[in-house]
Amino acid sequence: QPWSARAEDLWGRGGGPWRTHHLAVALHARAYDLELAGDAGAAFPYWKRALAQWAGLYHDSAFWDRLHEHLEAVTGTPVGPEVIQEARERLPRDLLAPHLTLAGNHRVDDPPRARAHLELVRESGFPLSAVTRARSELVREALREVTRDVEEGRFDDVVELLESWLRVDPTNVELARALLYATRQRIEIVVAAPGWPARIAPLVERVARMVLPAWDDVGTPQGSFAVELARHEYWRGIVVRERESGPANDPPILEEAALRSGRHLLRAMELDRDLALKSMYRDVEQLAAEEWALAATARQRQGARDVDVRDALRRALAMSAPGPWGRLFMARVLINLAETTRDDLLTARRLADEVARDPDANHPDIVNALRGVVLSLATAHGPEWS
Repeated sequence: QPWSARAEDLWGRGGGPWRTHHLAVALHARAYDLELAGDAGAAFPYWKRALAQWAGLYHDSAFWDRLHEHLEAVTGTPVGPEVIQEARERLPRDLLAPHLTLAGNHRVDDPPRARAHLELVRESGFPLSAVTRARSELVREALREVTRDVEEGRFDDVVELLESWLRVDPTNVELARALLYATRQRIEIVVAAPGWPARIAPLVERVARMVLPAWDDVGTPQGSFAVELARHEYWRGIVVRERESGPANDPPILEEAALRSGRHLLRAMELDRDLALKSMYRDVEQLAAEEWALAATARQRQGARDVDVRDALRRALAMSAPGPWGRLFMARVLINLAETTRDDLLTARRLADEVARDPDANHPDIVNALRGVVLSLATAHGPEWS
């Protein structure tokens, strides 16, 4: 019997790596017994202590040197160093594997228990590479199933499956990236149908909540995770824009909606600098400029200070491809500042000139808005500005 209270006390007094090894074996045996008996709550402290002892041994090179010497003494034959190294490298995988199995077994019927086993894996003390490999192994088959379901258009099944796994391992980037990818595939189909903003709004926000722990955990997303996050932020911004933003809204409502939409679109561009090069997302700068210009407009209508109006306006002015409406919104704000400078007027006139030269701006609504900007320049600041 590997474990007894007396053995735990004896080996727990310390005295070198062999005693640490014996303590690890005893604690592990106790954890197994409690888990199999259905007392998971009592098992977890033993699992945690056992893994901490094993991780300490893994990192203790002196222990492995002594083990090498011991094996050669017992067998009476030379033991290659690669044998010891292989055993050392296998230790994390073999010790983490039971927790992966238990997490998978309880994913549906007992998510908190499954999540606790994943926390043991993440906090085991083994190298990050070993922990990452274990977490990838856990979800490998689920990700294969996701690929099949997306190809066959079973998007609801994909979301439900990935949500169940993210309850177990909320910071798993592979799961979060797969969820973003599947959601994007669905959205890019749905947007061709009437009323699409209302249809995708609940899904977009639900997915945003599910991937947030992984995003927070990595800090600065990289690679395909960043690319998928960028596209999701784009759609979050577009949904707000389509449903809540627009110059006809009351100024307080417009400001709040335009700021939310603008922040999502700005974040999308920060996550993927090449987002505008993708055909479906090529208008991201234009839309972001419009939203930030509308936020500045809303503040101005509410009598905000110029400094607060300019704070929103500068983000719109920073866009390299603002589009006709964005340029006109910005020009209006510049003309109507409480303390307009010569540079403000020059910028407003430049923006109006760019709209006048834009072949895509040949639309009655845009032409009328441009005429209003030109008249405002001439009326408020003299004909030389028109």
